[in-house]
Amino acid sequence: MPLAKASGDYPSAPSWRSSRFGFYLGVLLVTFGVLLQLPDVRVMIDHARLKADADLPSGAPGMESMDASEGMSMWTPTMLIGMLLLLVGFLVAAQSLFRGTRPSTGIAGIGVESIEHGRLRPIYWATAAVLTVALVVDVMKPLTLGFVLPGMGQEYDMPLEAVTILPLVALTGTAVGSVVWGLLGDRFGRRSALLLATLLFIATSACGAMPSFEWNLVMCFVMGSSAGGLLPLVFTLVAELTPRRHRGWVAVTVGSIGGLGGYLAASEAAHLLEPSLTWRALWLIGLPTGLLLLVLAPLVPESPLFLLRAGRHDEAKAILERYGSHLDGSTTSLAAGGVARPGMGTLLRTYPAVTAVIGVVGLFWGLVNFGFLVMLPAQLHEAGMAGGAASGVLAKSALYSAPALVLVVFLYAGWSGRRALALFVGATGVALSAMAIWAEGAGGQPLLVAAIALLVLSLSAVNAMLLPYSAEIYPTAMRATGSGFAGAATKFGGILGPSAMLLILALHDGLAVPAVALTVLCGVSLLLLLRFGPEVHTSFGRRPRRSDKKPAQPEEPTTTTPVRQ
Repeated sequence: MPLAKASGDYPSAPSWRSSRFGFYLGVLLVTFGVLLQLPDVRVMIDHARLKADADLPSGAPGMESMDASEGMSMWTPTMLIGMLLLLVGFLVAAQSLFRGTRPSTGIAGIGVESIEHGRLRPIYWATAAVLTVALVVDVMKPLTLGFVLPGMGQEYDMPLEAVTILPLVALTGTAVGSVVWGLLGDRFGRRSALLLATLLFIATSACGAMPSFEWNLVMCFVMGSSAGGLLPLVFTLVAELTPRRHRGWVAVTVGSIGGLGGYLAASEAAHLLEPSLTWRALWLIGLPTGLLLLVLAPLVPESPLFLLRAGRHDEAKAILERYGSHLDGSTTSLAAGGVARPGMGTLLRTYPAVTAVIGVVGLFWGLVNFGFLVMLPAQLHEAGMAGGAASGVLAKSALYSAPALVLVVFLYAGWSGRRALALFVGATGVALSAMAIWAEGAGGQPLLVAAIALLVLSLSAVNAMLLPYSAEIYPTAMRATGSGFAGAATKFGGILGPSAMLLILALHDGLAVPAVALTVLCGVSLLLLLRFGPEVHTSFGRRPRRSDKKPAQPEEPTTTTPVRQ
């Protein structure tokens, strides 16, 4: 099938060759800005390590007038110059990647389900591996927060209750970043947005040099916004580079490995670095991990569907041929008319029912994962279960995710994406109901252990499926925005979760009431998903049956419908 030209005005975005000099200059400035602050980080690490002994070296630069009980509150010249280089480097890179582009006013009749090919070539597996690494980095950074809180509180002489505002600020940043970077990915290109989000991630390594808790909050918000941006962009690229026959199982596998790898990377980094180099070293690892992603970036192409939508047909054709793909001439999912400018408002107006489903399911997952599950150890301790079998199950939650990977991939790719997601949402409700029964004194320890195991497994499964599902159901023009909305919904649930749990527990002791409340929300999420959730292609040869739920038609005839598989 010849590549159809897009209708309307499609200004061509600058090619990578014309923009890479400015981008590389920005990377150099940002990297040097972080390295310039390492001597100050060393001073702060020495200060923190010696603080416990109340014996600071008299010749430490910038610390002559401080005693061991004082905090680090000054800005040195190297820190100021380094922060300036971070800002200038980021702006130079952004201008180089995004100059000369603006939203398209038309769109070709090509959708994500139009990509076909016979088998996955080695270059595809290399790309999938790089995207998995990006997802590991995305998951690792928020999980690192739990490891830095004790040391940060000790260094700044703050109680742990006061320091816990840091995860709240970081999760707020990830929610904002998921939306913003999704919008940028739809407007300027998935790869360009991914590169810039990675550069911002490198810049936030300077969080390890911040001299006060307040500046750590600022940098932690920026760090969260950069990490939150990787999530929707990774799954959008997976959806738009993978043919329909393999898309389901590849996306869920990347999600599962990325989640598990992020947990293991965060815990291992804390185990190796924190005892000797304090919590500040856990922020500095953003520099080598971010640079590693940029070194591997040549293995990640721009989405061919985005290039087609932008009128860059030759580039799209070259990428499709490189990956052994072609376009299915019998399939066009996007209307030939004009399309509204990509944005969150357009997403909500055009696909209100589908977007509401994604939002409610993501909110439910965030409330349970960051609220109920995170506070579960403390509640079990109050119930006299400290050191019991339930704590062991929680401590080994990552190991429960590993065997579930095969089951999740098979059900999503071989049975039904929508029904598989609904199955594990429902399983979360079953686990919460069992927790409520146990909290009322029935079932004993066997019920508790089984409920926690099911809760960990089902939450891991929903986390692995929700973003790939979101990336498939929206059209090309708004796919990154839709994926970003899903990521933001989970983070917003994480922001509300701890506060909601504390409020409920203040009104009623025990786990029964929050478990029942979340079970009710689970029922609402499940009904909405089954009623309004569109089906996606299976990967093992079965096409959806006529009974599979189709997405609702949009209200505006000039826009596109969510992808129907």
